[in-house]
Amino acid sequence: MKLLNRILTPILSLCSIPVLIFLPLFRIMISSGLSGTEGPKKNLLDTFGLSEFISIKDIYTAINSGASESGNIFKTIWDMMATDKKQEIIDMLPGLHWGIVFLVFLVIVVLVALVLAIVTAATKKPKVSALISAGGILSAVIMNASFNAFAKPFLNGAFNLNTILGNTNQLLGALLGNVASFDYMKLGVAYTIVLLIFAITLILSISASVETSEGK
Repeated sequence: MKLLNRILTPILSLCSIPVLIFLPLFRIMISSGLSGTEGPKKNLLDTFGLSEFISIKDIYTAINSGASESGNIFKTIWDMMATDKKQEIIDMLPGLHWGIVFLVFLVIVVLVALVLAIVTAATKKPKVSALISAGGILSAVIMNASFNAFAKPFLNGAFNLNTILGNTNQLLGALLGNVASFDYMKLGVAYTIVLLIFAITLILSISASVETSEGK
């Protein structure tokens, strides 16, 4: 088990980095509110594809070139805003501090994964690896909680498309603000996989530590 821990834990922890970048980290759905109350929820905005699984790569590509299909939600809204109003709208975000906390812990999760890979491969101290894995789980949970707090104003209507577009295009903002709303904002499959990776490395490290203790 000790050898298995030293081989698998670094591999798994390093795999969490491309998982966070390329797999969907966010699930966001903007609904029209025009669908009926009975049957499956299908509406105009869903038909246009505004129910998206979005990765960090999608967001990066959308901001830089607009070529990413998934990232076009952000690119379209961003381009609708007048250039001189973008910073003003960003400053209006009621949960901006939670967004910053989310980004900080996203970076911490990546750093924990790197440290875990290095420590496990370079040392024979599975207890340390177990502690780092537990730290990774805690960091990921805080990252998720901070994103939920950031998303809350969008979901309860305190900050909507009318708020985003109203100052730059009052007609468009009023129309979209009345018929469109953020229906769902959660972390996606990338978060779940990273949490699972840290849980597996924690189990491996604890098993290796128990085996080491029994061998003494």
